[in-house]
Amino acid sequence: MKYGKQKINNMKFLEAAKNKKHGSTHKLASYYDAYDFHFGKLDREKKYNILEIGVQQGGGLWTLKKFFPNSSITGLDIDPSCLLNLSYGKKNNSILVSSHNSGIVSFKQHESKDDNIEMFIGSQSDEDLLEKIHKESGPFDIIIDDGGHTMKQQQVSFFKLFPLLQDDGLYVIEDLHTSYWPKFGGGIDVNNNMMYILKSIADKSTSRWASRCNRAEPSTNTAKLDYFDHYIDSVHFHDSLCFIYKKYCTNITDMIENFKSTCIRV
Repeated sequence: MKYGKQKINNMKFLEAAKNKKHGSTHKLASYYDAYDFHFGKLDREKKYNILEIGVQQGGGLWTLKKFFPNSSITGLDIDPSCLLNLSYGKKNNSILVSSHNSGIVSFKQHESKDDNIEMFIGSQSDEDLLEKIHKESGPFDIIIDDGGHTMKQQQVSFFKLFPLLQDDGLYVIEDLHTSYWPKFGGGIDVNNNMMYILKSIADKSTSRWASRCNRAEPSTNTAKLDYFDHYIDSVHFHDSLCFIYKKYCTNITDMIENFKSTCIRV
């Protein structure tokens, strides 16, 4: 992610939500501070490609458009009524709704030349749909999962879309408290809920080299490096919210074979 100049980052994410063009949205109050911490470092004038899973009343899409005015915003929701929530019957809207053989419906709205919002209807656990969205509207710089919050939905979306995310991209998952709710496939002692997976992935940024270098003997990790060993830059946890930064690690071999070579002595 490229950081912008402080002077253009004065807007708070809650301010963007309050001053969006259309729709409504509801989030835990603490989320807005977390988004400010991460989004506040970005260049808001840059054109990002952003995907939000879970649209409902459309407020999330328009909040992102307000905060990142030059960006392309794509939404995915399983409920077709979201299309009506976005259109609002405006006569000056240019709306394109197209049906595909797969049953996927896409919707584009350009209320003015500055608006670039697109909507797909379908399930976030449909890997073919996620692939299609990536091909038609991606690759994405930022992906936000505020969808159905079940373990299957979160995991299918993450394992499909994170590898397709731009290098130096950001993946966000909201409402992770469902990891501890049985009705969503989670639970306190469930070792494959989304929080468990994310905590395991968070370990990658250090364990990828530290468990394999010679100082780890006699319990040296001999497993092959996997995708997340190579591409996890950092993982940030907030209350019910996680930000996963993606960046290719170019010097894993050096860190494993001679970790001191990557140190700086001053």
